[in-house]
Formats: sequence, structure tokens, C-alpha cells
Amino acid sequence: MKSLQLALLFFLCAATFNVAAVCSFYDGHAQSTVAINIPNNISIPRDAPNGTIIYESARTITNNVSSSYKCTSDFMRGIKNNVGVDTATKLLAIGDTGIAWQWILGEGEGVSGDLGGDMKTAGGYGFNGVSHRIRLVKVGNIKANAKIPTGILGYYKAGEVLPLAMTTNGMVVVAQSCEAPDVQVNMGEHNLSAFSKSGSHSIPTSFNIELKNCPAGIKKVTYSLTPSPANTAWNVSQGIVALNKNSTSKGIVLQVMDSQNQPMELNKIYTFNDYSSTGGNFNIPMAARYFRTLPTGGAGEHDRGMSAGTANTEIAFIMSYL
Repeated sequence: MKSLQLALLFFLCAATFNVAAVCSFYDGHAQSTVAINIPNNISIPRDAPNGTIIYESARTITNNVSSSYKCTSDFMRGIKNNVGVDTATKLLAIGDTGIAWQWILGEGEGVSGDLGGDMKTAGGYGFNGVSHRIRLVKVGNIKANAKIPTGILGYYKAGEVLPLAMTTNGMVVVAQSCEAPDVQVNMGEHNLSAFSKSGSHSIPTSFNIELKNCPAGIKKVTYSLTPSPANTAWNVSQGIVALNKNSTSKGIVLQVMDSQNQPMELNKIYTFNDYSSTGGNFNIPMAARYFRTLPTGGAGEHDRGMSAGTANTEIAFIMSYL
């Protein structure tokens, strides 16, 4: 007789289980508000680098608040942004204003956003005697009259509990700059005989770039010169630009110089050394002249390719305020 052998196969399946932290308020406790008073408006230099701290409030201490909570297991805590997208960093964007905010809790350097919070151990927590600050940071180009909204900026989040909300009275952030009106330089009339050979040039015409109503607080002003998109640079290092396409003169270009009649390099950043951080009105003295580029052909102003006519061009004057 043949015996039957029964093979029993056991399959062991490994499984992992995530246990969500259970956080809840203590009996009789609920969300509280920490109100931070900030100035109604503040000004910063327009070209302050990203990462510049625009404002940091004084400490506000929470006392006699009934917003304590407890968690039965380790949990994540972070800041839920109410005025922009949630983030994993400590910089919480305020819409598309170019400004972000941070919630500074106690002696720390800011609590991370809800998407990247830090782990806390199970237990009970409260906020009595804890200090809070708000820090505003430039993170991009600041919109004109950017606003920090009135009301709730965000929530302190523990697990799924929101025990604290931070509110402000609102602020307008103004990017400082001087008024720099367009300058139209009248170069006058010149005889073509003044450009008898290559390199000949007209007598320089002086003019000023005006900086008006500069606010106090700007520490440094820099500027650069660049041809407009419709024109091309003929010689960058010598500050020479071609005439625009509507000009009828041939064989000449325009050269931009400083007050000492030294060529100004295009697209180079210059510092305005006569600026004062007390603000006010200033002039940046400059000069310009026509310059012959056509090679000498032996016939002076009658060389083939030379002709009189209109001679206009445009140059962008780019200011930076630090």
C-alpha cells in the first residue's frame, strides 16, 4: 500500500503598518490666536538681494491661552500657510508678492512649513510663556505696493490639530527707488566735414542723468548703459552704439562718455560715488559725441558710404538701488 504524503506549505507575508499620530486638545481647550502688530508700511531698496530680512517683529508672549494638546504617538509639527502655497521650507510665500514669512517660535530660527515639518515625541504640549515673532523675507521681485494681508497668516499644526493661529494687522511694502526721468539729448547740427577720416568725432555734448526724490535709506546706487533692443553695440568697450534704423546719416555712430570725456563701457556696472544715503536729488554727469566708423577712403567727407542726415539712437540707463 502506498502512503500519501501531504505537504503543507505555509506562506508568510510581511506587512508593515503605519500608525497615525493621534493628537487632540485637552478637555476645554481649543485653538487660540497670537496677534502680531506690525507697521502699516515699510520701505526697502528696490534691488535688495533675495534673502534680505525686510522686517522682524518684537516678541509676543502667549499667556493664559487654553490651546494645549496631547499626542499618543510621535507626530509631525509645522506651519500651515494661509496666504500662499504650503511648503517644506521655513519660508512661506505670501502669494506672488515676492515676500515670504516665517513663524519664529521661542529661540528658534523658524518652524518649517507643513510639508516638511519636524518630528516631536508623544506627550502633552502648551504655549503659555512661549514667545512668537514674525519675520518677513524678500524672495523675489517685490510687486508694486505689495501687501501683507490683514488676518490669519497661518496655523501652527501638530499632527492634524491646529492649536494656534497667527494674525497681523497688515502691511504695505514699498520698494524704494529714485525718480529717473527720460533724457533727450540735443546733439546739435554738425558739418559732414568734421568726419573727414576714420575715428573723427564731433565736439562732446554734455548732459545729466537726473535722480530725483531719492528716499533716505538707500545705501548704494549703481547704473549701467545698454543699447535698446532696436539698436546694436558697435564697440562695447568704447561705449559706441549704432544709429537707429530710422536715421538717414551714414558712416557715423554715437559714443557715450563720462564727465571727463572717457568712454563708458556698455553693460558694465558703475557705482555712483556722489550718492548720499540721506536721499535727495542728484545728477550723474555724462557726455556724448558722434564718431566716424567708415574707413578712410581718401576723399574725406566725400568717401563712398558717408552721407549727412538724421542721426538718432536710444540707450537704456539701468539703475540699481541697494
